[in-house]
Amino acid sequence: MRVAYGAASWSGRALDLRDVAVSVRALAAGVRATGSVVVDEGRELRVHCEPPGRVFEHVGVVSPGAAVDVRAALAAVAWSREESVDGVEALAAAREELAAVEVPEVDVSAARERVAEARAAAEAVTADVAAARGAVQAREDLDADVDAGRERLRAAVADASERETELVAAEQALARERELAREARDVRERRLSLADRVGRLEREVRANRVATTWSAFRDAVVAVPGGSLDDVDAEPGSFAGDDATAALAAVRVANVTTPVVVGIDRFDDAETAHQVLDAPVVLAAD
Repeated sequence: MRVAYGAASWSGRALDLRDVAVSVRALAAGVRATGSVVVDEGRELRVHCEPPGRVFEHVGVVSPGAAVDVRAALAAVAWSREESVDGVEALAAAREELAAVEVPEVDVSAARERVAEARAAAEAVTADVAAARGAVQAREDLDADVDAGRERLRAAVADASERETELVAAEQALARERELAREARDVRERRLSLADRVGRLEREVRANRVATTWSAFRDAVVAVPGGSLDDVDAEPGSFAGDDATAALAAVRVANVTTPVVVGIDRFDDAETAHQVLDAPVVLAAD
């Protein structure tokens, strides 16, 4: 890696920048934005290194305030080591199946409103037909001319027929939308079931990954400064030590090519940290 801060720069796999006024936060941001400029205290910081991966996001920054989810960290460690664990293929298949399920969008309310509008229009025209028929009958009773009235009646009947056709079409469209809504509910339930399955498989795979790396993690806890075998049980995932020790032990076990930013006073020098952690290291004052 190469770190440039202001006018100064450093290169190597083990850098001690504790005497330089660059913060752990800035170095971590520089690693995440590898190759890009990060401004810290008015000076430009640029870190050139391998892009960070899953391990870095869990234990790549070791500082007094950093919390570590040991199980999640060890799952990332196992992934970095390309450990073969049960359930990975089933999880991939379940994720693929879940991604392929699309819940269709159905708007039954709009179709219901169209039916209501069509019914209101049909009822209004039916009233017009009744009124026109009544007017014709009244004029016939008076032996008056009914030609104009009959023309209005014919127009009203034609309009009523058209509105009735529109109502039937709207009702059929509503029926189709309701059927689609039922199908969408079925698809949604299937998607929820698949999501539950993916979640269960993810937990199983994580547990398997933790179990795969647990023995190496226990050894690493003893090997890193500040660690004790009393802090880690034989049962995978049971760790009673501090977060910094967990992070250092996880880094030691992982296959790490991205620099680890260490902001705690556990190492005399960067080279020692590099040897213990078997990873690129930059020491910084917290």
